[in-house]
Amino acid sequence: MSKVYLSLTAFIMLIVMSACGENSEPSADETESSEGNNDAVEAASDEREGWPETFIFGLLPIEDQGELMKRHEPLISYLEDELGIDVEFYNATSYTALIEAMANGHLHASTFGPFSYLVAHERANGEAFAIPVNEEGGTAEDIYYYAQMITLEEHNIDALADIEGQSLAYADPASASGHLFPKAMLINELGLTLDNVDEFPSDVVFSGSHEASLYSVLNGDVKAAGVCSTCIELVFERVEDHENFDQLKVFHESEPIPGGPYVIQGDLPDSFKQAVKEAFLTMGDSEVGQEFLEANEYHGGFFEIDHDTYDVVQETAEALGMSPEELLE
Repeated sequence: MSKVYLSLTAFIMLIVMSACGENSEPSADETESSEGNNDAVEAASDEREGWPETFIFGLLPIEDQGELMKRHEPLISYLEDELGIDVEFYNATSYTALIEAMANGHLHASTFGPFSYLVAHERANGEAFAIPVNEEGGTAEDIYYYAQMITLEEHNIDALADIEGQSLAYADPASASGHLFPKAMLINELGLTLDNVDEFPSDVVFSGSHEASLYSVLNGDVKAAGVCSTCIELVFERVEDHENFDQLKVFHESEPIPGGPYVIQGDLPDSFKQAVKEAFLTMGDSEVGQEFLEANEYHGGFFEIDHDTYDVVQETAEALGMSPEELLE
């Protein structure tokens, strides 16, 4: 009897204990932990409020767009991992199209040239936030590049004065190194004016990109062209088999120009803009990010910059009477 009694008693106690467990209130620690998790989720949600569902990124058409996108493919994977949202490229055929896309809300960020950035800043509230550096271990001085005047040896053009009566190509009206600075060199060094600078060559054309200007010279379509030093260096591997490549030469070079910035639309949430900037500044810490840097020869990674970096470009544009608004009319 005692064994049966003990078993029955144990069974009753088990039921009572189970019932007490089901009805018991959570402990203070459990409540506090749950509330903390909810607060963290809400804080994370608040921090990302207003972020775009898909980050649309543009590429300045300085060369063949297919080649540009190919080199930038690792950037999509890297930014998607860092930001936790989808990333897509915006395909633009001109500097102006890129600027208008940002102004109309179709584009969140993009690469720009120094002068096209000024246009984007004025027209689309673009904000410069970072710039790539080619030299490993580079400093702030390494953000600069040059506008170069190129030709073929057979044309016997050795100085700016020799452009007189010859055909000349510029890249794009909104290009600093492919238009603004080459034109400034002609005016400042030859004593030309805004009224006659475009009449000094026999004719002036806009090719659409630095790569197109390079091909225009190589193919004999024009005798000379103003191009970006770093832009055409990226193209050399694709054109070194051209029959006229060995004749290609630089016959004049500008003063240093601050390189093209990476630009984000200023009306986006501050938390998003900060996240994007941090992603670029720490890109070298990621394997995928490093892949992008190497593909584009950005061996020094990215430096942080702001609008003041482009004061010299603004001053040059104003001296030439070239306003951003006039270029987009």
